[in-house]
Amino acid sequence: MAALPLCFRWLAVLARAISVPQPTDPDLYRFDRLSTDDFDPATLYEAWRAAAYHSVDLLPPDEELRGTVKFVRGKSAMFGSHQGSGYQTVFSREARSAGLGECMVIALLAERRVALEGPDDARMIAESGSMALYDVARPMRYHWSKGKDLYLLLPRQAAMAAIGGALDGLSLPLEQQRLAPFLRRQMLDLEAHGHCLARNELAAMLDATVETALLLLRGIAPRGPGGTELFTKGLYASAVQFMAARYPDRDLDPAMIAHALGCSRATLYRAFADHDTTVMDALRELRMQNARRRLESSASQNIGTVAMACGFPDLSAFGKLFKARFGASPRDWRTEHERPHQPARHHGSLNNE
Repeated sequence: MAALPLCFRWLAVLARAISVPQPTDPDLYRFDRLSTDDFDPATLYEAWRAAAYHSVDLLPPDEELRGTVKFVRGKSAMFGSHQGSGYQTVFSREARSAGLGECMVIALLAERRVALEGPDDARMIAESGSMALYDVARPMRYHWSKGKDLYLLLPRQAAMAAIGGALDGLSLPLEQQRLAPFLRRQMLDLEAHGHCLARNELAAMLDATVETALLLLRGIAPRGPGGTELFTKGLYASAVQFMAARYPDRDLDPAMIAHALGCSRATLYRAFADHDTTVMDALRELRMQNARRRLESSASQNIGTVAMACGFPDLSAFGKLFKARFGASPRDWRTEHERPHQPARHHGSLNNE
């Protein structure tokens, strides 16, 4: 058995020293582990759906269902992890109307990503390694990739009181908060070593993790009229990913992007300003880079077709923009690229500017 990390050994000693009482409810502070291997394959989906998902509903999988979950329930919160195949979960309006989902969750995507679909076609993607707060009570569909995530379920009212109200967007990224490294470490250690602890020690560790989480949330600056909205960190990456999927749409604009990501245009503008660019400049760059690649890779497509496919309906405007960006007209660029032994022209990209 692996040795406990130093911080856990110290806290376990402290828990014994101050005589933390054994929990009286047998279902609390018990570190449980379940695997899909524990269930009959004939009834696996329904059994796993009932046993492994505590706040959302598991949808029928598109691939073989494989997974391991670990979880521990406390007096006011629940901690757990899920590792395995990709899957989808949903929280419906019907579930909300029935009074379910009265919690918020801090999710640490240790080795997986998740795409979210919210009301009114709001969408975002959270990448592996990210940590964010999500409102479980908000109708949402989650598309989880293969991998591993850790989560901490908090009472909804307590979490909302800590951040000063409801979430403005689909999530509230937490990576830049001062206590984020401490909470991340606690969650990882609890997942890796929680099964080694006595119940009173596990109670002390889980309750301490919950307090760290609430303290982190309380440390976020309150939002008021005209105040800074708090989920801009990570919004830039989600917006660029959304634009990369939709750039051929000539009508794509900041209003459409903000609506899809569940934020205001002002917040979207600030997220791009933090990266020294604008929404439209970034969109134009994505379109230009894709047009350049098409010109280099497909000599059979005429330039007008390339322009239209990359969101430029005006061929004349496309030609001027392309020459201003790359120093050559689309036709000359293609000709240069087709010449053997032609030195590569520097063209840059959205990611390195």
